Amino acid sequence: MSFFTALTGLKGAQTDISTTSNNIANVGSSGFKKSRAEFGDIFSTTPLQTNVIGMGAQSKSITQQFSQGNIVQSTNSLDMAVSGQGFFALKAGGNSGQTVYTRNGAFNLNDSGYIVDSNGQFLLGYPVDSDGAVSDATLTGAVKLQLQTEFGDPKETNNVSMGINLPAGAPIIPSSVTFDVNDPETFSASSSVTIFDNMGNPKSATIFYIKTQDPSGADQTYKYDTKMFVDGAEIKPELTRASNAKGTFQFIDKFGQKTTLPPDPAYILEGKGSPLYRADDLGAGTASTPAKLTGLNLQTFLGDGKTVEIVTDPTQFGRTVEGHAAASPPTTAPAGSPFWGNEFLLVDVDSSGPVSIDIPPGTYNGVQLAAEVENALRDAFGDDKKIQLTADIDNKFSLDLKKLSGDGKSTGLLNTVEINLHDASIVATAAEAVDGLEMGAFLTHAQVLMTEKLNAYAKDTTNTQQIVSARATELGINGRMFKKAEGAEITAPNSLPATFDTIEVKTKNNDIKATSGKLNTGGTAGGEITRYIAYSKVNNKPEVKVYDHEIAQVADTKFTKDSDGNLVIELLQSTIVEKPEVLRFQQNPATSKTTKFLEEIGSNEVAVKSVESGGSGGTAYYKFTLDHKVVTDAVMLTPAAYNSSSESAITILGKASDHVEAYFENTAGMVEGVDDVFYSNKIVVREIGDSAKRSYSTATGGTNTDGAIAFGDTNLSGTTNATYGLNSVAITTEWIDERRPSFKIGYDETNQRLTFDGVNGDLGKGTGVGFDTFTVSSTKLSSGTNGLGIPAFGENPEINLTTDAKLNGTPFVADGPDVRAQNKRYGMQVEFDTVANSFNISSGTTGEALAANSVVGVNSAQSASKIAVGRYNLTAEGVKDPTDSADYAFNKIGKGSNNVMGFPRDGVEGYAGPTGLVSKNAVSVGGEALMDMTKAFTVTSLANENRFTVVSNGVSALITVPEGNYKGTTLAKALENRINQMVNPVSGEAVGGVTVVYDAVANNFTFSTSTAGEGSLFSIKGALRFGLNDVPLGLGTTAMVKTPVQAKDDLGRPLYISPTGEITSNNQAFADNMVQDFYPLYLDDGELTFGLNGEIVSPVNKVKYTGFPSRELTVDFSEATSFDQPFQSVEITQDGFTKGRLSNLEIDNYGSVRAGYSNGQNVVLGKIIVANFTNQSGLKQIGNSTFIETAASGKVELGQASEDGYGQILSGSLERSNVDITEELVNLITSQRNYQAAAKAIETTTSMTQTIINIRN
Repeated sequence: MSFFTALTGLKGAQTDISTTSNNIANVGSSGFKKSRAEFGDIFSTTPLQTNVIGMGAQSKSITQQFSQGNIVQSTNSLDMAVSGQGFFALKAGGNSGQTVYTRNGAFNLNDSGYIVDSNGQFLLGYPVDSDGAVSDATLTGAVKLQLQTEFGDPKETNNVSMGINLPAGAPIIPSSVTFDVNDPETFSASSSVTIFDNMGNPKSATIFYIKTQDPSGADQTYKYDTKMFVDGAEIKPELTRASNAKGTFQFIDKFGQKTTLPPDPAYILEGKGSPLYRADDLGAGTASTPAKLTGLNLQTFLGDGKTVEIVTDPTQFGRTVEGHAAASPPTTAPAGSPFWGNEFLLVDVDSSGPVSIDIPPGTYNGVQLAAEVENALRDAFGDDKKIQLTADIDNKFSLDLKKLSGDGKSTGLLNTVEINLHDASIVATAAEAVDGLEMGAFLTHAQVLMTEKLNAYAKDTTNTQQIVSARATELGINGRMFKKAEGAEITAPNSLPATFDTIEVKTKNNDIKATSGKLNTGGTAGGEITRYIAYSKVNNKPEVKVYDHEIAQVADTKFTKDSDGNLVIELLQSTIVEKPEVLRFQQNPATSKTTKFLEEIGSNEVAVKSVESGGSGGTAYYKFTLDHKVVTDAVMLTPAAYNSSSESAITILGKASDHVEAYFENTAGMVEGVDDVFYSNKIVVREIGDSAKRSYSTATGGTNTDGAIAFGDTNLSGTTNATYGLNSVAITTEWIDERRPSFKIGYDETNQRLTFDGVNGDLGKGTGVGFDTFTVSSTKLSSGTNGLGIPAFGENPEINLTTDAKLNGTPFVADGPDVRAQNKRYGMQVEFDTVANSFNISSGTTGEALAANSVVGVNSAQSASKIAVGRYNLTAEGVKDPTDSADYAFNKIGKGSNNVMGFPRDGVEGYAGPTGLVSKNAVSVGGEALMDMTKAFTVTSLANENRFTVVSNGVSALITVPEGNYKGTTLAKALENRINQMVNPVSGEAVGGVTVVYDAVANNFTFSTSTAGEGSLFSIKGALRFGLNDVPLGLGTTAMVKTPVQAKDDLGRPLYISPTGEITSNNQAFADNMVQDFYPLYLDDGELTFGLNGEIVSPVNKVKYTGFPSRELTVDFSEATSFDQPFQSVEITQDGFTKGRLSNLEIDNYGSVRAGYSNGQNVVLGKIIVANFTNQSGLKQIGNSTFIETAASGKVELGQASEDGYGQILSGSLERSNVDITEELVNLITSQRNYQAAAKAIETTTSMTQTIINIRN
């Protein structure tokens, strides 16, 4: 038994040595996996036996060790190693078709090009599609990987890609230079590429680049023309559609606007012809325009910097150009005649209804008159509101004048001066005042009433000539009063006499002495003094002026001239009290008598050069030498002629009065900033100078005397006082000059508030009046401010008269009825063309009539802007003719004419209709508010949160909304009302039409102007909590349009695209089958366009060329650039090739086998299979480091390299054996010793057995 046991040990040692020897022998075998011998003991026993000795050892198995071997590099691309898990799958040759697996990647090609191992077994791979993707991942579908030494038939070139850079700084090649392929001076650059025909024959294709454009203001792009030659023959591009950056085809509308989405693309492309439009022929963009009407040439009136006078005084209508035309019969106005400012122009904008405007009086050049008319138009068509005052609350306020006492306290008047703005004035009737007045009229109305009430404070309520002594003393106006006589209204002011006249005016004044009715310091105080009102209507301009002397019917007057030719007149000294500085002559025409004297010397005052006593008549005369050169002796120096049968009598007036003045009552200059003038058609006569220093005296009557101002019964020309409204006069005693008010009202446009100011020189210390301060307050409110921003009594500040301070009301808005109730229009423009000497009036809206969806961006019908200009016919008094119904005739409106502006025009002459599209208004969008403005919130003056700085179209103001509770909608309305009340303090231009909208979803405000175009802007800055601290500036834009130019052939004929796509100049066959509104857009042949960034703009799509030997050639320029760098061919490719031979092989980490061929083709032949097993040790080794599947290994699991836990394929590498030689030598020594020990055991057993036998024997 022991022998057998030792023998099993010997056999085991021999097996171990054999296994180790095999490992050592295959240390150089690629992919070899070392083995290990595994043993177990032999044991046998029965259930009753214990302590049994074993029977030796036996070999259990020889197992493979599949650890990764070292990977070494190889120069053979077919040498492969699996780095990680997996085996190569091989198909054995012959009929067996057995699949084996190996880690040995030493492959090569057999004679048929298959990839095989050293035993000729075929490497298996997955089949792939043209993109290299696995098409069948099963073992059944696996293919033997084969390399083809030649691949494919020749392929002609269809596509060329030009990745080039054309230098942005290259000079432009002038169009006059003739292109020559052999002359580099005729092109900017060129690039070549080899292409192939359908037989695989190589051809040389060269593209020449010719720079034609650098960026400019109108077109910010670089442009190159291209020419393509193949083997010296030019091939031309086909018609190429323009497209956007995404390659989508573009269309254009009538304005050259591009779109990829016309309303009905199918309609355009369903087989219709179209005009040929190219992208470069769209024309320069032009601004859309409003309707414009141009007046007649005005060289006569306003050419060469001339000016014209505008008058609105009813007494002067007769001297105007219009007055002459309205006369019966009409007369021709003399050169230089003024023009009538009332009913000045009749305008209708966009058929909104005719509106007549007035122009303030003044002298204007063409530019100034245009600006004034523009303001008047915008006011008339705008959204201005009247100032309408709530009765008994807003219409009354009081003034108080105060004096300071020693304790610093002030004492006011016994009764404050109360002004009722609903009273009548020269400006408005009481009913008109209640209905509401525009700002200018309101300010003048208030100014007139303030002056009236201040004057009335000292008067007796029953007799306005009487002064209440206590009131005079309280005001301190002794020595400051004057008499005023106001005539009755002249009912026909334009019909005043055309003759000269002299009206006697007699005054009595206790403070002035007079002798014999003449002013003289030596006479009796309070005596009656006679003076003379000179009336004239030269050039139809009525004027009145008071003189101290009159010499009528000068038959005893002597006329001579001095050595210098100056006229000398001798007058009796008895007719002259004071020597006058000027003389004025009057001479009325009479039957059969002439006025030659007046025709030469004129009706104006003539200066007196010198006065001497004596003359040809002796010392009883004064000799006056006048500043007038005698022209006609026979007229000027013949005394017998005057007051004779042939020449009318002469009246001489002298010494313009320093004590009395006369004038036609009006409001000119009464309120600063108000240009409109109101007229009463009354003559006013009043005391001035020393005579305006009346004191209160009960002893002599003084100011209480009736007849202080009286008028003579008969006038020089035989008229009566009724002619001038002086037959019934109202005489009052005043102390404030109505023409130069001592207490003034004004309007602060920037802060939208009333201002009040007292004139210190009239009311303050040192004037006799002697007030220190003044106040203005509401008479009805106990707190707060009224509708005009006037504070309540007790909250009103005292304003010091000695400073420049004014009383400023709080901001207010005019919230009465609209001046124009409906059909408001904005942005009208009036300009004077200084070259053509004509006026242009434009409507405020650009854009012509367009149907819905007929052009890009017009989703609903667009109406055309319109304008009609004319004038109402005027009556002989200068008012609107009631029979004129403002009928239209073309662009003319009304029956009258405006000569100074050249309107109306007859017919359509001078009219230019609107063009293009509606321009965009300025829009400013505020940020999101910090609070929810859909809920009520409080606005206070803390941190000025109720104040907003606004600029609209160049007009700026500081808007203040009243403190109180608001929501987003109500605050928007408050802002809107105040913004639309903004006025330019210089030009008078009003804002108007701005809308403010609160968006409850975005919780912000949006501000939009009514005006549109480039001149429109809006900005606002307000509190952060309202989202208005940083609002972007809103700018309007003028809609720019282009006029596409249809392409033409060499003969100048327009070109079309036929329904079948051909270019033709003859469209008769499809004239009724043409697209409308939207047209396909094409590129210029062979043109490349680059933006400022150097990237290509067009063509984005590929360009087709015809003329290549077999078929069309497509060139892709999408990778071309135009940077500021030298010309460079970055990447030029083409898709043609000849038949190719295998030139290289590439196997990537994913196992894809790629074959490269000489024709440039790269083909994926397949993808190497990577196999794995659940139990690799269960594989059966069959030699050459190959294994087969067994039941113990489990079924094969197929995968792809570098995916799902499978190792990657390393081409040009081999996996070495995983045998560690050192370890194997150690194992060999160990096995040898085991063998020797087992042999020794056998030897010992044998010896013992022999001994036993010997003993037995």
